[in-house]
Amino acid sequence: MRDVHELDAIFQDILSGLSAAGIQRTAMSVGKAIRQVQTKRIRSQVSPDGQPWEKRKRRILRIQKGVKFIWKDGQVRNLKNWSTSRGRFGRKITGYDTDAGGIRTFYKADIEDYLEINTQRVAARASRRSPMFEKLRTPRFLKITPDPSGVSVGFQGRAARIARVHQFGEVSLVSPGNATKYPVRELLGLNAKDKQQITETVIAGLGKAAK
Repeated sequence: MRDVHELDAIFQDILSGLSAAGIQRTAMSVGKAIRQVQTKRIRSQVSPDGQPWEKRKRRILRIQKGVKFIWKDGQVRNLKNWSTSRGRFGRKITGYDTDAGGIRTFYKADIEDYLEINTQRVAARASRRSPMFEKLRTPRFLKITPDPSGVSVGFQGRAARIARVHQFGEVSLVSPGNATKYPVRELLGLNAKDKQQITETVIAGLGKAAK
């Protein structure tokens, strides 16, 4: 049986016969394969071991009965079941527009005057649970980063902080002065099948990576 030092020498001989560009191509192939697996699992809401994540609690929305206001160019709008939130361009108000016959959103900065406001609140549970981490699993956030020693797949910046809280079940602030402990939801990880796929990808790339 070959010892560890002899195997290291063999692998060094293999690597010395590969071009830098070839190694990088193989590393990127491995990175793409890993990201594809992680993306699929995040979409399925399961951990690397196949266990389903703990479901997110259904949100309770606090909606208010009615509001009437003057919008741009003197238009009068009537909204039912309205609520406020923060959007990209400031505070906004969303509700059922009785004239348009559908859900509409208006930025408060565009409202010229309020004619009638019914602030009586009604509690209602959100009717649909959207999948968790829909944005995080996209290439914009789940990045492939090659380096001289190989390749890494993961999150950076704010996305990494969000992922870490769920990956390890940490405590995080949900609002000023209000913290909660999140259940463990493993977004990233490799199982035996993943490692086998990586091995096969590397072996397949060796011939193409030769100098």
